[in-house]
Amino acid sequence: MSSLNLFENAIDSLKHALEHLSNFHGELSISDAKQAIMNLVNAADLLVVEKLRRIDESAIFVDDDDDFDDFGTGYRRTIGAGEAYKKIKDKLNQPIEEDEFDAYRVLKLLRHSANHYEFSFGDERKENIVFLLHYIARFLENDLDEKLEYHLTEEEFDTYLSLIKDLDYGEVLFQRKKAAVKEIIRCMEYRRFEDGGDEVVADWPCHECGERGVSLTEDLAPIGECVFCKHKHDVEFCENCGYAFDPYYEGMFDDVTLCDACCERFERW
Repeated sequence: MSSLNLFENAIDSLKHALEHLSNFHGELSISDAKQAIMNLVNAADLLVVEKLRRIDESAIFVDDDDDFDDFGTGYRRTIGAGEAYKKIKDKLNQPIEEDEFDAYRVLKLLRHSANHYEFSFGDERKENIVFLLHYIARFLENDLDEKLEYHLTEEEFDTYLSLIKDLDYGEVLFQRKKAAVKEIIRCMEYRRFEDGGDEVVADWPCHECGERGVSLTEDLAPIGECVFCKHKHDVEFCENCGYAFDPYYEGMFDDVTLCDACCERFERW
């Protein structure tokens, strides 16, 4: 019976991603883009767990999991990449930077969206893929002491180099985080519009970074926190129309909390 160990499984996912990226510089299809991101995120997840396995193999398995294998497959359930990262972050040769981890986290949400909701992709989002390729190669070399070219065919490695050659990892990092967050906001706003729900972010920009990212729902981030720069804002909700506003700049607070527009409307009456 053929099998792949944890590390080989990660490399296999990377190889499948590269297959789907053969037309990256041309007309990359929506299907190839989706499969590439799903495979790349999977590869990155597995490499994080592999790092933990090399430190303590027993630590990668879920505790008290005796009842999970009801069908006698012999499979032992492993912990998720997020939990594995918490266990290894103090042992990394090159710690994962906050912006890097945030960019990776939101790309995982895109993978989740592709699996369970909807997926969209355009040329402006190709850098998401380049970010993941850079991240995987860096993690391989710095924390697993593995050279990427040793695990790919010459053709696969040439493909990899052609994909990353025009973009510097440091320059692309924050932009990838920002683009991925905007995609998450767009998907959530579309879903809420379809369901008749409330706004996801305030319609006024963050006072710190200028992006429209002040969260109005705990599903995205703590209410009042900018999802781009983490700056905290005071947010009030008009008791008449529900509009979210910054009380430092507007609003009336007496028996009720009202936004400026409702204040003006009631004054005219």
